[in-house]
Amino acid sequence: MSNFFFIVGLIFILFLPIFAHIYCIHKNRNTNEQKTIYYLSVLPGFAIVFLSIWLQPSSELMTSKECGIVKQYRSYSTKHSQSFERIAISMDQSGYIRHFLFDQNLPRLSTNQHICFDFYDRFKNKNLAESRIIRYYPNKI
Repeated sequence: MSNFFFIVGLIFILFLPIFAHIYCIHKNRNTNEQKTIYYLSVLPGFAIVFLSIWLQPSSELMTSKECGIVKQYRSYSTKHSQSFERIAISMDQSGYIRHFLFDQNLPRLSTNQHICFDFYDRFKNKNLAESRIIRYYPNKI
């Protein structure tokens, strides 16, 4: 529904000023009235676009559960001497090694330790740039 309002708002932003201009020329209005009507004709389109943005549903993050073996921790440095760590885990089901961000309050695990964990998957949550581990369990779920 919000996409429909967004498209209708864009159509109003484009075509209402054109119709207002044609109306003003047809009625022989002076230039100040033409400018006023032109700017006022844009307002309904912007109102509909903002309504569509406001009505857009907020996306909740879906958590996933997986198990795997911890391979390594790796630190990366960024600008302004900040750094962050990623954990590399070999997944049980696929066998691929995936790199995850993790919360700093989680304790570090030893390598080659089997864990199960909850995480926000970037493939299921399109608004995330990277997958992030929320919590993990030393034993199987």
